[in-house]
Amino acid sequence: MIHPASESIPAATPRSSCAPDTILTGVNYLKGQPPVVSLTDDAYPEWLWDVLKPKVYEDDGPGGKKERMERRKANRQSIKDRNFMQTQ
Repeated sequence: MIHPASESIPAATPRSSCAPDTILTGVNYLKGQPPVVSLTDDAYPEWLWDVLKPKVYEDDGPGGKKERMERRKANRQSIKDRNFMQTQ
């Protein structure tokens, strides 16, 4: 049996990895300064949450930006593979 009190709206998932007012050790490296504490998620700019997402390029035909980026990525990987095999 499900109780109506347990059917509440789910809480919004936090975007940050730490709770508000958490002391962030290692961020404050200057002597005599107050400790750096985290803020609430809405105190940070929106672009901050998209920084770690991979870039998505739209397919704009042959010779376009997406094709160049894929070719560049494949070239870098082949260089890494070749360098790795030279060290073996």
